Amino acid sequence: MVSIVTRSNTVSASLDADGKASVEAHSGAKLALAAMARDEGMTPLELMDAALAGCLVLSVRIAARKFGWHERLTGVKVDVTHIKAEDAPSRVGEFTCEFQIDGDFSAAERQQLIDESHVLCTVGNTFTSSPAISDIEAK
Repeated sequence: MVSIVTRSNTVSASLDADGKASVEAHSGAKLALAAMARDEGMTPLELMDAALAGCLVLSVRIAARKFGWHERLTGVKVDVTHIKAEDAPSRVGEFTCEFQIDGDFSAAERQQLIDESHVLCTVGNTFTSSPAISDIEAK
């Protein structure tokens, strides 16, 4: 029998009186939030890049299983770099995803894994789909 475990999909960001910020997933993970380059922690843009890189790495693994190649996959690394858009509003205009897929794969098979990872990646699909953002006031 399969046991399904779920995690909270809520993350909170907070700023204290000293100006120190942090993000905390309601599942328990916590990270310092850097407001400036010299601050400890990750910036919001680094977190966004990390979300995309992490989702793609895991999606390559899922794709390898789908294609029956999971035993050949020995490692995956994805470096995500963003370029901010030059015009308003302030936003990222482009992401570059550099894949390193380790294992006995042809160039065509590596490209299949990359292509399928983009199909599977919830984060990337969200970025390209203009999701609605709704605001509510906490009680």
